[in-house]
Amino acid sequence: MRSLPLLAAASLALTACATTTTTQTTVYVPVAPVVTPSSLTPQPVILFNKTKNGRKLFTLNEEFPYCDPGTGKVIVVPRWYVTDFASVPWFGQGVIDPQGPTARAAIIHDYLYAIGETGKREEADDIFYRAMINFGVTEWTARTAYTAVRTGGEKGYGLKDDWSFINPTQPDKAQPAPFAKPKTGAVRVMSKCIGFKELIQTGWRAYPIVTPVLNVPASVTVTEKTGPTDWVQDKLPWPKKKKDEKK
Repeated sequence: MRSLPLLAAASLALTACATTTTTQTTVYVPVAPVVTPSSLTPQPVILFNKTKNGRKLFTLNEEFPYCDPGTGKVIVVPRWYVTDFASVPWFGQGVIDPQGPTARAAIIHDYLYAIGETGKREEADDIFYRAMINFGVTEWTARTAYTAVRTGGEKGYGLKDDWSFINPTQPDKAQPAPFAKPKTGAVRVMSKCIGFKELIQTGWRAYPIVTPVLNVPASVTVTEKTGPTDWVQDKLPWPKKKKDEKK
């Protein structure tokens, strides 16, 4: 009988001196999209079964930033913008393939023509020429394409139907424009384009993608007391009280 009081006393002493507390906190962290720098080379996606005047249509899977060294204007073609690379009129396409080396410059030119800023068509053509040279198009090809748009591009400037956007994952669904047509194609001006590439590499976007706001539950904290005396309490003759047992 004397062993029972001794065990009880030992249990209390060990509980007071050796009990440890373990705390675990569960925090719900929403999964955020990975921010990647805007690409200096666009990734057009072909829109199957969609054509314009017999030409295949493409949409940009990501916004396409470009800085014109002649004016310092930063032109950013938004994602999902629809283009047919047809900056070159039909009579120039016999020697210039709209989907060939001039394609990247044609996207920029096509976008500037879609905006149709008053009095800026010649500037748009000049930007087209410099972009072709910048993207490695030969002088002869660039000059031929430039002459073609200067000669026959006037009727295609500022057409309402050219302000068009399509989500490539839903090509058959009407996609409203992400914003109203701006009055100018430049989002900013950087003298001689100094710092432009560094700006792009920071992940800067001219048209940030709005992500939905997630309702994140509050963090849950659970605290449990454990210690080496648990084995002693299990040996006691009286049962251990449960947490939900009424006193």
